[in-house]
Amino acid sequence: MTESLQTLPKAVRLYGHTLTQLEPAQVLGMVERTTRNSVLTRLPLDFDAQYDAAIPQALSVATTPVKTDLRLLRPELSETTVEMFQQRSRRAAGGNLTFLNRTIQLRSPDQLNWFDDRFDDYPLLWPLKLYAFEPLRWAALGFTDPQSAPDRVVDVFDQWVRDWTDSIEIGQPGYLRDVWTPWAVSLRIQTLTRYLAWRTGGTRKDVPEKLIEALAREIYRNSLFLENHIEGDVGGNHLVENGLALLMSGLTFPDSDTSWVSEGLSILGRMGAKQFLSDGGHYERSPMYHAIVTTRFVTACAVLAASDRSLPNWLTAMTTQAVAYLRFLCPPDERLPLCNDAVFGQALPLADCLRYAAAAGFESSDRPAPACNPASGETGYYWLNTDHGRLLVDGGPVGPSHLPGHSHNDLLSILLWVGGQRVLTDTGVYDYASDDRRQYVRGVAGHNTVQVGNTEPIEIGGKYLMGARTEPTVQYEGTDPAVFDGHYVTNPHSPASYQHTRKIVAADDWWLVRDTLRGPDTETEPCISRLHFHPDIAITIDESGTVRASHRAVADDEPPLLSVHPLGTNDVRTTTTEYFPEFGVARERQTVEFRVGPESGTTVLGYLLAPRNGGRDRCDSAGEGEE
Repeated sequence: MTESLQTLPKAVRLYGHTLTQLEPAQVLGMVERTTRNSVLTRLPLDFDAQYDAAIPQALSVATTPVKTDLRLLRPELSETTVEMFQQRSRRAAGGNLTFLNRTIQLRSPDQLNWFDDRFDDYPLLWPLKLYAFEPLRWAALGFTDPQSAPDRVVDVFDQWVRDWTDSIEIGQPGYLRDVWTPWAVSLRIQTLTRYLAWRTGGTRKDVPEKLIEALAREIYRNSLFLENHIEGDVGGNHLVENGLALLMSGLTFPDSDTSWVSEGLSILGRMGAKQFLSDGGHYERSPMYHAIVTTRFVTACAVLAASDRSLPNWLTAMTTQAVAYLRFLCPPDERLPLCNDAVFGQALPLADCLRYAAAAGFESSDRPAPACNPASGETGYYWLNTDHGRLLVDGGPVGPSHLPGHSHNDLLSILLWVGGQRVLTDTGVYDYASDDRRQYVRGVAGHNTVQVGNTEPIEIGGKYLMGARTEPTVQYEGTDPAVFDGHYVTNPHSPASYQHTRKIVAADDWWLVRDTLRGPDTETEPCISRLHFHPDIAITIDESGTVRASHRAVADDEPPLLSVHPLGTNDVRTTTTEYFPEFGVARERQTVEFRVGPESGTTVLGYLLAPRNGGRDRCDSAGEGEE
């Protein structure tokens, strides 16, 4: 790191670097939001009344596009997903409100306190999910129609809509940081349009007219608000939510004098061109956000196809490519790889997403999924397959420089599935709070790669801050054996100073991982290569340092699922770390550490991954110096 930057406090360095990477639209958006949030609310203006006055007295509502999409989506949800939505709906209507695996017992489900002081004890995302009406989404997806749902679910959720429309105003101090956060507004519009379509579906004809009017007016009011509060300051996947919300609202009010359909399509077009990379992956490089954004594009295509509007060719092409990459990312257990900020339970399950896309017309035959290791792999994920399993390498940049929020220090990290089972995992995310757990999941120690001393290859801090970056260069040969070769050098403005090369060779029944490190830091600090095992995997280390990994449910006399033979080190240790597969869920797992150094010159270490005792001969020859 340059001497001038070394003298600055870490927080100053990180905030300063983050600010210099922001795009002009983000800076302008931040200024605009701050002004609206803290200055305009002090003016003697009734913003709520102005929005109410802009709603037409008579609203003509069209629910066919959204009803068609619901009929398309529901059959593609697995039985497990449907049961989960039904159970969550019943619990919410009964007063047990759960988001992020944290539950609050409502004092009165029929008279919900939208600003319960207990919300302050939870991450901001918790109340935002409530403000997005997520329980109504569970009902609309979990039950075919209101007649198949318990009366209690319908009655309570209807009352929430009435209470919301009667009590929630626009323009209160801090409104853009809670109820009227544009991201929550976008999801609220999407959910309320679905709830309106669901509530008016089925055979019952006694749907209260005042409820339909309240829903229609609230969707319209929220759309007026969102139109004026597009999230240029946040950017990323939030803008996709903005675009889809406006599109769905515009199709719901086809006779109203609005530009929401064209504006929503414009946002989706600009964001799709910017955010989907050349290989189809999403530029935040989180499989979870890729699944969410791809699902939004599928929905956009579905509602447009069911309307009297034409479906743009560019939207079909973008969605086709995004679905193909999602299919490419699908591992043997058909659950998301938890790379960067990713957890289970936020996006629809991966298999459900792909079935939904296929039902909407995006079949695998439309455009072949990218080859297992696309030559133009801009997103940076590479599969190395053997006869026994699949290994995923993260060989791409950590994310876009102007959006550090969901990026992790996972350079050249690996994940492994053997026999269809998840064996080596990433760490997931506990929540987005600025605490030790957040630092751990983003830091290099939480990933299956090499750390030098206690430094980070890219400096991190706070909830989302990230310092001067580096990007790997990758060469891949798809021959037999397949070879991945990745390399990066830490940024000169980073506190860390070293370079790392990781070569992975995949043959019929083994993977060989070899790490080479050099630089000032490796001469003064040890190099630590970590492997994080799934909580269902138990490990033992024998006298030679070989790691034996077995499924906990398998008898002790069964051969191990995987053997890991260390190369270049006899210092093999095991420790217990935390794994966060869902928001708010922490599970203990075993982590193996291979340590070398410090050493002058070049440091070399690695390991051979051999399922069911495979690859022992290869390990012996590699230990004798053969690369």
